[in-house]
Amino acid sequence: MWRSSAAAFKFLEHDEYRALSRKVRAKKAERERTIERLREPLAEELTRAGLVGFEITGRPKNLWSIYKKMRRRDKPFEEIYDLLAVRVLVNTIPECYHVLGIIHHEWTPLQERIKDYIASPKSNGYQSLHTTVFGPGGQLYEIQIRTREMHHTAEYGIAAHWLFKEGKSPDELDRHLAWFRQLIELQQDAHTPEEFLEFLKVDLYQDEIFVFTPRGDVKRLPKGATPIDFAFAVHTEVGQHCQGARINGRIAPLHRPLKNGDTVEVMTSPQAKPSRDWLAHVQTARARHKIRQWIRQEEHERSLELGRDILAREVRRRRLEPPDAARLERAAATLSVGTAEQLQAALGTGDIALGTIMRALYPDLPADELQLPKPTAFGRVIERLRLGRGIKIQGVDGLMVRYAQCCQPVPGDAVVGYVTQGRGISIHRNDCPNLLVLSTEAERRVEIDWQESEGETFVVRLAVGGEDRRGLYADICTAISESGTNIKSAELSTKDGAVFGSVLVEVENQTHLNKVIRAIRRLKGVTEVSRRESGPQTQPLVS
Repeated sequence: MWRSSAAAFKFLEHDEYRALSRKVRAKKAERERTIERLREPLAEELTRAGLVGFEITGRPKNLWSIYKKMRRRDKPFEEIYDLLAVRVLVNTIPECYHVLGIIHHEWTPLQERIKDYIASPKSNGYQSLHTTVFGPGGQLYEIQIRTREMHHTAEYGIAAHWLFKEGKSPDELDRHLAWFRQLIELQQDAHTPEEFLEFLKVDLYQDEIFVFTPRGDVKRLPKGATPIDFAFAVHTEVGQHCQGARINGRIAPLHRPLKNGDTVEVMTSPQAKPSRDWLAHVQTARARHKIRQWIRQEEHERSLELGRDILAREVRRRRLEPPDAARLERAAATLSVGTAEQLQAALGTGDIALGTIMRALYPDLPADELQLPKPTAFGRVIERLRLGRGIKIQGVDGLMVRYAQCCQPVPGDAVVGYVTQGRGISIHRNDCPNLLVLSTEAERRVEIDWQESEGETFVVRLAVGGEDRRGLYADICTAISESGTNIKSAELSTKDGAVFGSVLVEVENQTHLNKVIRAIRRLKGVTEVSRRESGPQTQPLVS
């Protein structure tokens, strides 16, 4: 693995590579002498302990590893201390641990840098013991201890492991190939090569942590992973319906980074669904892939429903016979769309115009019967709005204005107008997921200059989560009231010591809303406060 990243470093960061290479070469002789000061006494101790057939070699850090460490710690080359590395190869796993014990007996280890990848291998099959000790002269040495079989796998990949030593059981082969199955799954589900590459970059070359399920099962995750990553690592269904987590027995927000040794319990609900905001809080390719997959499916279903509705209304308006499945499939084939379902979904997203689909469905009808209707008063309004960008919401030539309940915009939000048929302009936040399926015609979207009106209030639903305690409900109501806010309704429920629910509040603008969120978040036991859209999706938390 490191070979490909090192090669990429050489070509993508050419100047840094050359400068670092010169510095490493300048210290080569000194480094070799320092490594020898540890290698000789270590060999004597291993021989004295009765070990035979071992091999101790100096292992200079590869340039990519040094460069990563310099960037991660924001230190110059001279301050990156552990350029000295030693590798010990032995014959068996028990000998690995024997060597580790001898090393720690002779030299003082850095406790936080002892890693056992034999008991808990990395997801790509890598196994080894790592330790860093204060060696001769107080110099820090990073030492790897592994069997020759492990070394073959580390150097040449998992295929070499099976060439090196045959006769393994099918279960062991299945375990070693699990990582490749995950890559294959990602590759098959990725929509583009670029998306697959993004998934791959997320999972490769990351430091790992090990966390536990309540039953004691170990889950390997990249450093910085959150309970959302953990939930998807347990099972896709758990990830798609997680609504909270306990870390080491305490309620914690879903975006909190996990630490080595944490015990994580995921709380689920059939009503909970992934949010687009989760993408900002996950580290694993699997979680990112499954969240995007769910969002795409949800958007597809909304587009399909909208497309079917648009088509049905048009067929009724023209008094035509509704198309059967065979006719829809023929139209899809004519337009090279794929299936009837994909055809109707494309209509819902606006990728294919309604007139194009009607001509494909009813090719025998006279062309004049398939002409789009003459512009109506509504159509002229759309055109006037389309040409008159930058309108203000209030006083738009008498057009009715309403605020979308799906995203509940307030003054201060970035918004966009959507011209509806018979209901005036619907105001949405510009990141509202429903806009993806509403914008079937570009001219329906209009830019909005939202002018605040003094005294006007707007209803917003907030999702609240935390630890169940006496008086929490009253404290939430008090905090909201003291923020100068009226509570329209509140729905809070408890389960297994946790509180989840929502509060409907009236606010004047985004500044007022943020004040309310901060007031709730300061309460003891509250772990989550977020802006909720229709359903369980949430907006990013306010700092």
